Formats: sequence, structure tokens, C-alpha cells
Amino acid sequence: MKVILGMPDDRIPIWKLGSPIMINQLRTIERTWKNETWVDSGGYQIMKKGIKIDVKEVINKYKQVKGDYFISLDIPTPVCSPPAKETFDYYLKLYEAELDVIPVIHAYPFDYIDKALDFYSSHPPKLIAYGGVVPPLLHRGIGRTTVIAIYHYLRNKIKNLHVMGAGSPFMRRVFYNADSVDTSTYRVKGAMGMILIPGKGEKYVGSRKIKWHVRSANNEEIESLLVFLEQTHFPFDINLDNWINRTLINAWVILKSEYTGSRPEIRKSEEIGKLSANDIREMDVCGKLKLSSASQTNMS
Repeated sequence: MKVILGMPDDRIPIWKLGSPIMINQLRTIERTWKNETWVDSGGYQIMKKGIKIDVKEVINKYKQVKGDYFISLDIPTPVCSPPAKETFDYYLKLYEAELDVIPVIHAYPFDYIDKALDFYSSHPPKLIAYGGVVPPLLHRGIGRTTVIAIYHYLRNKIKNLHVMGAGSPFMRRVFYNADSVDTSTYRVKGAMGMILIPGKGEKYVGSRKIKWHVRSANNEEIESLLVFLEQTHFPFDINLDNWINRTLINAWVILKSEYTGSRPEIRKSEEIGKLSANDIREMDVCGKLKLSSASQTNMS
């Protein structure tokens, strides 16, 4: 499975770790590295912050950036809501601009997923991304089984499938048969004084009184991290007091470690992963959710 590291800016030389990276077209970053590079449209940030942007601007920006793959500008939708018509309009314009554009499918009802796949088959991309999975999985409650079931439905139908935001060791266990995943959380945690310790999760090593409800790392945990970094040949000096170094360590741990625990999401994914697309359809996972009136629009 390919793990792509999101890079909000170039203050941290994440490219030196050798993994593919993902940058955001909303930020100006000059490519100075040879790593495979994905470019995100910033669709989620555009929606969340109410930014007005024209697809022509995205096309112009994409053509300026020396990327290898470009995430299509899409309109994120809640779990089990139909897709926005603009999502398909944007994809078509980007596709016709002769970009290696990657469409994003969210957890739509099955009929809408089939319609989306039919649309993309007439303008075929090299791969398709599955988006919007992180919030339902991190916030326990209704929706977790749904996004997992819809993932496996897509996995049954798509040759090359990327899962947005699912690059952590735990998420990779949930989406165990994805072709690629990405993550940017390593940077946020490093800036907040946290380090990722294999088998232990995130621990606080910063000097602030605010610990973000994360327990401080003890000496044994820090020692286990140091041993891991030595055994895996971490290519930088180690300084847990420096946020940039913490961030590089976190990225390295994400790339080089595996989640070995057992959680309900993992067991559910392994269970559903054995089913055919027709069997998954019979689960009627979206039928268990009540859609808001705003989600009743139809895809044309």
C-alpha cells in the first residue's frame, strides 16, 4: 500500500523521507523534489471556510504546479447523501484540460455510487479516491459501518482505489486492501507537542501546560521510540524538543510502523471485506440513516 504524506508547506523537508507527497493547490509551494507528487484541490477547506473559487482557477493552478496526480475539485457531502452535480461538472472540465485528475467518491447511497462509476467510466481516470471517511470513523456512532461497507463496495468495483486521509497505521488496517492512502496528521501532532510511539499511540513531550488531553510520554515509552528509530535507520538527528524534528519522527513512524491491535472497526472491515458487492448492497447501510431534507437533491 502506497502511503502519501500531506505537506501543507515546505518548512519541513518531508520529501527527504522518500515517500510520495501531497500538496494543496490553495497554497503556493514550489516543487524542488523528485518524489511522486499529488496535488489536492482543497475542496474540503473551500467548503468549510466558504471560499469562492472557480474551476478555471483550479485548472490554471494545476497547470502551474508540476504534479503527477491532481485531486478533482469536488463538493463533499454527508454520509449517505447524494453527490452534488457540480462535482461531476468540475471533474469533466479538469479531465478535458488533459490533467491526470482523480475523482473523489464519498459515501453516497449505492445507486448514486453506481451512477458515479458509470459517469467516470466514460471519462476514465487512472484511479478513484474515496473521501470523507475520517470523521465517521473517529467519532464513534452511526456511520462507521456505513463508510466501511461502502468502501468495500467500491473495492469490489474499482481496480485502483485511494482512500483520502486514511494513512495512519490504524486506518490502514481498516482499509487494508486499498492501493494508496494519505495523511497529514503527523504534522499537526508534532506542532502540538506530540509524538507517535509504535504500539503506544500519541504521547505528549512538549513543554506547554496544555497537553490536548494526551498523556505525557514516560521514560520507557521514549526509550522504545528511540530503539525503533535506530532499528529503522531514521535519517535525521533526534530532538524531541523541536517541533520540526517531532514532525519528521511522526511521519517516519507512520511510514515504518504497523497497527497490531484489534478494534471493532478493523474486525468489521475484515468481515465485510469477504462479501461480494451484491451482498454488501443487501446490508442496506444507508437505509439505517435518516437523511436531512438538504440531502434529497437528485444527481442529473
